[in-house]
Amino acid sequence: MDDDERYARALRSAIERSGLSLTGISQRLRASNRPVSVATLSNWRSGRSLPGGEQSLGVIAALEELLGMAPDSLADLVGGPRLVGRAVQRTKFIGQEDDGRSAFRGALLELGFESPQQYAHERVFHQLAIIDSSSRRQEIVSRVTVRALESGICRLPAVHILDPSEANVAPEYEPLDGCTIGRRVSWPDRRTYGVELMVDGRLDAGQVATFGYRVVTHSEATAMEGTFYSLARRAHDVLFEAEFRGPLKPLHCERYRRTDTAESVTPVRLDHRNRIQLAESRFGPGSVGLRWSWGAEDGLDDDLDGSPDEGPDGRADRI
Repeated sequence: MDDDERYARALRSAIERSGLSLTGISQRLRASNRPVSVATLSNWRSGRSLPGGEQSLGVIAALEELLGMAPDSLADLVGGPRLVGRAVQRTKFIGQEDDGRSAFRGALLELGFESPQQYAHERVFHQLAIIDSSSRRQEIVSRVTVRALESGICRLPAVHILDPSEANVAPEYEPLDGCTIGRRVSWPDRRTYGVELMVDGRLDAGQVATFGYRVVTHSEATAMEGTFYSLARRAHDVLFEAEFRGPLKPLHCERYRRTDTAESVTPVRLDHRNRIQLAESRFGPGSVGLRWSWGAEDGLDDDLDGSPDEGPDGRADRI
């Protein structure tokens, strides 16, 4: 069964249970500032087409609420919005070799994550990377809102593979609030480190919790050229930020997005706070990130179409 038919079947069942007509649904959506025509609703219900684009994603959320459906029950059946920006080609700008993929997969298994189904559902994700050229301590603070998919302890992995340019020193993982650290991985010979993040307390299926943690690496700022994160499921909101402190500032900065069907990069400039930012709504599964180059000596000014290698199971693979 393809995506169109799965979506159509779920929508048909919900409409039948609600007892509403397509005209009634269209009128209520319009009243909630989510206008969609009866003809479009009919196409969605029959499977002739799927919702697409940012506006339709908002309509999906309104439909779920109007029809009494669980959040994301329709949204999860629709692919992410088409990515806008330059198509990317693999180059040396940022990336891991095949051995990096193998190390990443092995680290996930060591931490007890055999598949994405064992991760909590990340609903909101905010990461701020503080890159300080006057220090050898680079800091990344993440705050995550998760929904429990089953009753028990919610867990997420955090795995990082350091680039050859970075000091091969184990990052410091520090829980800030709402979580503790369980199992750890430390493989200096493969430049691979990670931890199991465990949300405090036992959650019932469907419950939501928020937690925060900090990662500190011990490298010069110029050894770092990006920060990435991969999502196994669609998130409501993703906010990625990098703030540059100290005397040096990057010359070129980009936003990076990747899904199973498309990937893109778009240029971005430092704002008045010396930050770059990427914000996404209803994104995933896929990877997002920010990346930059420090100067002409890198030999990369004329070729910024790089593609990082994300972990195979939808998680971050490097700071």
